[in-house]
Amino acid sequence: MAGWAGFSEDELRKMQQKEQTASAVRGRKPVPTNRSRQQLQREKALQQAAQQRDRSTPLLFEQLLAKPAVQTSKQATPKITPENESIQNTTSQPQEPGAVNHHSVPAEAAIMAKELEKQEVELRDQTRLEQLQQEQRMIEEKNKRKKALLAKTIAEKSKQTQAEAVKLKRIQKELQALDDMVSNDIGILRGRIEQASWDYSTARKRYDKAEAEYVSAKIDLHKKTEVKEQLTEHLYAIIQENEQRKACKLEELMQQLEMQADEEHLELEIQVERIVQQQESEAEGRHSHLQGLSRPEKRNKTTPHSPSHNTREAIETVTRRTLTRIARHCQVPASPPQEAEEASPQLTA
Repeated sequence: MAGWAGFSEDELRKMQQKEQTASAVRGRKPVPTNRSRQQLQREKALQQAAQQRDRSTPLLFEQLLAKPAVQTSKQATPKITPENESIQNTTSQPQEPGAVNHHSVPAEAAIMAKELEKQEVELRDQTRLEQLQQEQRMIEEKNKRKKALLAKTIAEKSKQTQAEAVKLKRIQKELQALDDMVSNDIGILRGRIEQASWDYSTARKRYDKAEAEYVSAKIDLHKKTEVKEQLTEHLYAIIQENEQRKACKLEELMQQLEMQADEEHLELEIQVERIVQQQESEAEGRHSHLQGLSRPEKRNKTTPHSPSHNTREAIETVTRRTLTRIARHCQVPASPPQEAEEASPQLTA
C-alpha cells in the first residue's frame, strides 16, 4: 500500500460515469463535491426569506389562483477534462503519505455525496411540503374570503329582503286602509242612491198623477169654456133677436102714429147699432181669449162689467125716450120712472 500512487485516469473516469448514471437514474444532475453545507444553508435561508416576503406582501386574486412557480437552483457543473482530473487528484491526495489516507478519501467522498444527496432530497421534500402547505393556505384563504363574501352578500340580501318585506307590509296596510275608506264611502253612497231612487220613484208617481189630473182638469176646463161660450153666444143671439123685435115694434108704433124719425131718434138708433156692433166684436174677441185662459175665476169677475149690461142700459134709455115722445105726441101723461123701469124688462123679455 505504500507504493500506491493513487487512482489512475481510467478508474476516475469509471467512478465519474457510475456517479452520472446513478444521478440520471434518480432524475437529477450530478452535484459537485465542492458544494459545502454553508452554501446549502444559505440557499435554504434565501428560500425561507422569499417565502416570508411572499406571505407578507398581499397577493392579487389572479396571483392567488395561479400556481406558484417552483424555483430550481441550477448550478453549472464544470466540465471534467484530463487537466482538471489531474488537479483534483493532486488536491485530493493528502500531504502526509500513508495508505490509510489514500483509502479514506474516496470513502469520505462517497459519504459526503450520500449526505449531500440526502440533504437535497430532504430539501426537495421540504420545498414540496412547503409549496403544498402554501397552496393549502392560499386555498384556505380563498375559501375564507369566499365564505366571508357569501356571508356578506347573504346578510345584505337578508337585509334587503327584510326591508322589502317591511315596505310590502306597509304598502299592504295603506292599500287596506284605502280599501276600507272606499268601501265605507261606497256603502254610504249606495244607501243614498237607494234613498234617492225611492224618492225619485215617489216623485215620479206624484208627477204622473198630477199630470193626469192636470190633463183631465184641462180637458174639463176646455169643455166648460166651450159650454160657457155657447151659452154666451146663445145669450147674445137672444139679446139681438129681442132688440130686433123691439125695433120692429117701435117701427110699427111709429107707423101707426105717423111719426117721422127726428134727428135725436136717428142718433139713438145709430148709437144702438154701434153698441150692437161693439158687442159682437167683443164677443168674438172674448171667444178667442177664453180658449187660452185656464182659470175661470177671473172671467167670472169680469162678467158684471160685460157689454150686455151696457146694452141693457142703452135700450132702457131708448125705450124711455120713445115712450115719452109717444106720450107727448098722444098727449098722454108720461109714466113715472118706476113704470118705465117695469116696462123695460117686459120689452127685453
